[in-house]
Amino acid sequence: MSNQNARLLAHLKGIQSSPVGYTALHCHVSTMPVSLRTRDNISQAIGILNELKRTATMSQVFLLSNFEVVFVGYDILPGALRSAGSKIHKLFGYAEPRGKTPYGTGDFYSVMDLATHGKRLMEFAESVAGPEDGQDAAATGSKIIDGKLLAVIKNRIKATDLSSIMLNQPIYAVDTAGKMAPLFHELYVSIRGLEDAFCPGISLTGSRWLFNDLTEDLDAAVLRRLSAMPELGRKRFSLNLNISALTTPVFRDFDAALNPQQRANIIIEIHRNDLVANFALYKKLAPVLTAKGYCLCVDALEASLLPHLDLKGMHFHFAKVFWSDDAPQLASQLRGRVDEKGEATVSNYILARCDKPEAVKLAQSVGIGLLQGKLIDHMARNHIPAVA
Repeated sequence: MSNQNARLLAHLKGIQSSPVGYTALHCHVSTMPVSLRTRDNISQAIGILNELKRTATMSQVFLLSNFEVVFVGYDILPGALRSAGSKIHKLFGYAEPRGKTPYGTGDFYSVMDLATHGKRLMEFAESVAGPEDGQDAAATGSKIIDGKLLAVIKNRIKATDLSSIMLNQPIYAVDTAGKMAPLFHELYVSIRGLEDAFCPGISLTGSRWLFNDLTEDLDAAVLRRLSAMPELGRKRFSLNLNISALTTPVFRDFDAALNPQQRANIIIEIHRNDLVANFALYKKLAPVLTAKGYCLCVDALEASLLPHLDLKGMHFHFAKVFWSDDAPQLASQLRGRVDEKGEATVSNYILARCDKPEAVKLAQSVGIGLLQGKLIDHMARNHIPAVA
């Protein structure tokens, strides 16, 4: 899954030694009113910058998880960046920013010459990227993957059967008495198993940027493995796939080998960051996929993103929300899903990462009947009803 926060930081570090000629446009979309931060406005903003990208050498567009948008280009006039920033601001009705930007101004966008003001953008990128790549690896005594090793692993994955490190975790349907039964199973590759098999002592996630690149090859490997399974489609399961993977020859071959009933038993999970970053492509693919019989699920939602979600309009059958300790906000937003006329009901929502009893209580309080997590697995194995 493409982690735009980490990729921005990695990109800035890559040009840090020779920043002359690089400029950046930072649009502070997170300061706009929530009602204006719609997927259409954000998608159009990305479209404006993609048009600019076609005229700029070595340029990149980043949509961050907090909705901030950053364009970094080489040999491009500041006036062109200001013009793009103004066009994007127009999409948001020229609304006044709410609060200060990360640079202490009240402007909707910031234009920076990275040779003179690159430190400001670098500090911002570090703050949104979280811990530096390698900190988790250092904590476990592991070394960090590099580009050379990544190339070796990518080649080995193409010729390897990954079934021994493919795991699954059920999504349980809970009835009114608290009795749980698996609705479907989420299939995924064990990263620890992948490390042990291909690079013992090396952390694949130590460099998030390189790991994101590896996920494209993992998608293809998983699809090839599933295609070779004679029992494919007999039971219902979900797969986490990049949107780009759905356009590859590997997926086309996978799809061609399925009958309608098999497709109906497959749920394709799309990570929220991938959805926002590749929304135009998703809009083209989603109607085709659902017409073929696949179910779609938007993955890794948080409370702050729920107001922007229209399950029916976006062809999603399910929405997976991650449990967090910010329960009051999450409960409020989920109750709002029940009250809105025309909106898919809360029964389409999955509460995942349920590792605490409070998660079960929250699910019951808002009517969610689909649960996933370590605690839920433990309760199901020991026949403990999911009741508060």
